[in-house]
Amino acid sequence: MAQTNKPAAQCPVFTNQKCELCEINDIMFQCKDCDELMCETCQKSHLKSKASKNHKMVCLISPEMYQINKTWKKCQSHTEEDLLMYCNTCNVPICRECIASRVHPNHSMVKVEEVIDTKQQELSNIIRQTNEKSERYKDILKTITRNKMQFSKSVAKTIKESKARNKQLKIRLDNIESEYIKQLENKDKVHTEAMAKLEQRLLKEMSDLNQLIQQCESKQGQRNVEMAQFVTGIMQQVDKYTYCEQPDEESPPNLITRDVDDQELKDLFGHLDMRRNPEVDHLLQLNTKVPTAIPVIDVKIISNFTSENTQVVTKSNDQALLWRCGERGISLVTSDGDVIQHIHTDFCVYDAVVSTSGDLFVTEDGGNTVKKITRHNLITDIYTEQYKYMARGITVTVTGNVLVVLYNSRDCKIVEIKTSGKHIRTIHDPVNNKQLCKFPHYEKIVVLNKQGQRRFKYQAEGRQLKESFSPQYVVTDTQGHIIISDYYNSVVHVLDKNGKFIQYLISPEHGCHWPVGLDFDNHGRLWVCNTGKKEIDIIKYL
Repeated sequence: MAQTNKPAAQCPVFTNQKCELCEINDIMFQCKDCDELMCETCQKSHLKSKASKNHKMVCLISPEMYQINKTWKKCQSHTEEDLLMYCNTCNVPICRECIASRVHPNHSMVKVEEVIDTKQQELSNIIRQTNEKSERYKDILKTITRNKMQFSKSVAKTIKESKARNKQLKIRLDNIESEYIKQLENKDKVHTEAMAKLEQRLLKEMSDLNQLIQQCESKQGQRNVEMAQFVTGIMQQVDKYTYCEQPDEESPPNLITRDVDDQELKDLFGHLDMRRNPEVDHLLQLNTKVPTAIPVIDVKIISNFTSENTQVVTKSNDQALLWRCGERGISLVTSDGDVIQHIHTDFCVYDAVVSTSGDLFVTEDGGNTVKKITRHNLITDIYTEQYKYMARGITVTVTGNVLVVLYNSRDCKIVEIKTSGKHIRTIHDPVNNKQLCKFPHYEKIVVLNKQGQRRFKYQAEGRQLKESFSPQYVVTDTQGHIIISDYYNSVVHVLDKNGKFIQYLISPEHGCHWPVGLDFDNHGRLWVCNTGKKEIDIIKYL
């Protein structure tokens, strides 16, 4: 008789498909020669037939399932009884005797065939879900493979950029060295030539004086009119030679240096951006984003002019509004410092912003009102906050609405209003619906998203500052950089859009002293109120 192969299960154990020969029992075998599906009984008969006794049979279930299939229709407690029902409460199949013995009183029961159908559907769902997860894993593996390749390529690229940056700085240092050496050599040449000329002059005058001495010695002892006339003439010649004092030694040149710590060198060289890759974080939170070198920003102060003002908001390409808190009025000046117009107010301006329409929106110093100043200098109140709040900072959003910071001794919030003054929303802390902060101190920068949720804060951590971090004004440029004026440290910080420090835009080395107001004009130039020097600096770096 032909041997029956019993491989691992290739179809569900309790299949509803009936034998193609008897059409009564469930299939368990397949004849590879006849390509027929049959139950165990028909399989035995098939192999006993002379015509098919050598046919190859394949068992469609595993050996373990084969044994289970042989006994699954009989009750385990009453081995002679067929299974008729399935107890949903106990999750077991039961027979007639199980029901009669009331072992499962008041339990939920269904026919065994219905349970098999249900379990068959569940099994199909499990297979589908498992396949979906398997496909998802394949996608993740592809993403990881791609990310590894991109990461390695970018690391190699960044290493190349780092070497290039190092070479660039070395070239610039070599140029500085060459320039200093050239200056020193020129200085040495000029000094040597000057000393040589002085030496030649002294040697010649010494020779002339020696000749005069010999002439005087030849007349010494004579007591006549000729000697008297000689003395009169020789005195005139001696007076020609000025008395030469010992020349002061010229101070030799020195190279004046200062210690540069590692952090300053890193700031000069650049920073590595090692932020997380959101795509991979979403999948496995496994890899980091490709590192990129942040280039050092080259800064150029293109102009400046004298001014007592501390606040600035640009109005056009070459014009800006300047004022000091606590003073009544705002001056419109050019980039050369010429005052074009002075807008007088009967209140003190705290902060101001220019809308896209050219209208000016201001907050009153010590007041709770937002005022609008039109291009024709018509001043109107558009929004007044109640409950003893005071209006502080003000800005215009990309959608043209106005954001105003309001505070009192217990609370700080932001309101968004239309240019007409209509209230749109109030931004509180969305986590606990409480105040964003208490009285706004100048000690840190808190960045919110559009929904008012906190993204990050910046307190100049690791910046080795001489004084406490004292942010006064914050603006952003077209590249997403965050620019912060640090009053007590006389520096302007530059951060990327995620709050990572890049470098100081200007510092005391650039003549920065107590910066306050900041704003960009349409040329991308930054106007800085340099209050310590009482001037406005206009900077180009983009």
